[in-house]
Amino acid sequence: MIRAAWSFLALAVGGFAMIATYLASWPQSEFTSCEIDPMADPVACNESLTDQSGAGYVAAMVLPVVLCAVPAIVPRRSVAWATVAMLIVAAIVAFVIVGGVAMMLVATAVPATVLAGFHLHLAERGATTSVAAQSFLDRVHQQQRGA
Repeated sequence: MIRAAWSFLALAVGGFAMIATYLASWPQSEFTSCEIDPMADPVACNESLTDQSGAGYVAAMVLPVVLCAVPAIVPRRSVAWATVAMLIVAAIVAFVIVGGVAMMLVATAVPATVLAGFHLHLAERGATTSVAAQSFLDRVHQQQRGA
């Protein structure tokens, strides 16, 4: 169960990152009002966010996906909390380097913190479910043998 939750978070963040990276390749005039702002630089309006920020923007989009995949692969509570800590540190670093893109990391850190907090509960629930399913299958096999 915990692997499914972390995998779902990684997929959701990955989908958002793909859309955001695609939109970041458009000129800013396509999705902002910089062309009507008299103080805006017309050259900057025709540049995309990826032109201005380069690979740092793409890295800031891909990093939360990779970090959320780690607890899905290694479902330990310590790994989950380490992921949350790395997301927070990465958000601070990304804010300094790239600016507003850090909001993606902050927005990912919130559900990651919830998942890390419920990690033990979800892991136990997944183990209980598999034991219950196994005992159900054992009863079905016993009934088939007896019939």
